[in-house]
Amino acid sequence: MKRGKPEVGSIHLKAYQEGNNVIIEVGDDGNGIDTENVKNKAIERGLVTPEQAVNLTQKEIIDFLFMPSFSMAKKITDVSGRGVGLDVVKSNIEALGGDVEVKSKLGEGSRFIVRLPLTLAIIQALLVEVHNELFAIALGSITTIEDVAISDIKYVQAEEVINLRGTVVPLIRLNRILEIESEEEPENMTVVIVSKGEKQAGLIVDKLLGQQEIVIKSLGKFISNSKIISGATILGDGKIALILDVNTLM
Repeated sequence: MKRGKPEVGSIHLKAYQEGNNVIIEVGDDGNGIDTENVKNKAIERGLVTPEQAVNLTQKEIIDFLFMPSFSMAKKITDVSGRGVGLDVVKSNIEALGGDVEVKSKLGEGSRFIVRLPLTLAIIQALLVEVHNELFAIALGSITTIEDVAISDIKYVQAEEVINLRGTVVPLIRLNRILEIESEEEPENMTVVIVSKGEKQAGLIVDKLLGQQEIVIKSLGKFISNSKIISGATILGDGKIALILDVNTLM
């Protein structure tokens, strides 16, 4: 009431498709998350030192709320205050191949954004080659494709990045992530820029083999330990291409 808000709050629910994901947004017009209190609780719990806490971003602070047994409740009851709610939400969403993000402004409200992959058997994908191995990337995740010179690669905290029209984009060398033996590095590299929400990354590939509609095949327990690979597809010539899960790479 002090902020001139109605006595009864409002909850907004929105669902829509974005590329090959279903986005579910749940927002309210409440008080929002007091990140300063969350940060102090994290320091109290020994999750971060006071010196480290100074440099934490708002997102990093809010992420503490998803940690097991982390709670802001002042009183523990039979049904609340044990710090398992958001932890369960996050683990179940990630088990489905999705992710959850929180945006909040103190005094204005919070917004929870859940991204879940579409359970479609057929998707539009870009086929790429990494040292003679075939991979597929969902077109819905791709923002653009760039030809990048080795000299344009810079380093931020020992990580490779490029400046893409004013935006710093981290690079991911797929051959290292997928443990594929590398060859001699060319002067120019093909970089597939992918996005997940507001995040972007550049996947370095050797060749672009074109766009194709592919049928997703489950790998079952064969590659169950690799979250990077979400499935496979059999191409018209009988070759197999593994489907990369962009969400886990970012």
